[in-house]
Amino acid sequence: MARLTSIPPFTGTRGPVTIYYMFGKYYMRSRSSLTGERVKTDPVFYSMMKYADLMATASPIASKVYAWVPLQYKSRKLFNKINGEVMTWLKYGWAAEDIIGYLTQKYVPPYGGMQLPEEAPVTVLRPSYRRSRPGVSRSIRSLVKNIPFAEPSLELRAWRRRDKEFKRELYKERLQRSAHEALAI
Repeated sequence: MARLTSIPPFTGTRGPVTIYYMFGKYYMRSRSSLTGERVKTDPVFYSMMKYADLMATASPIASKVYAWVPLQYKSRKLFNKINGEVMTWLKYGWAAEDIIGYLTQKYVPPYGGMQLPEEAPVTVLRPSYRRSRPGVSRSIRSLVKNIPFAEPSLELRAWRRRDKEFKRELYKERLQRSAHEALAI
């Protein structure tokens, strides 16, 4: 993949090259030999197509269950969770009506909403772990995540304490050794 320094005459695939725009820059790569026809017919992609068919069956079922979830609880994460459960039950041979009934009981209780956890998760600010890229703005939403705070185990805290003490001792020894070598010279 090569980065282009000037504006190319076209974007897309022509001949043996593909040119595309990403993160404010133009890139060029060789044309892929993979086609849609090959993916659909080649035995190499059989398992991928099997799961694609399963997803095509599961998604409308999950949409029906998700439509009953109250608006305040709707999120992409919840839809993906429901969709994954539908795929699991389809693999086990359940009928669509049984899946809808089971998941409706699980995610849409009779009183009209999902049960909230006993204690709401604590919002923890943490720095982004991805390197910054030109053209991609960092937002505060990407820094704020709903992560429940969990205390580290006693073993982990003890190991951290021992590790910190070891590093202090090692640092002191290195200082003494360098001071001793400086005096010896």
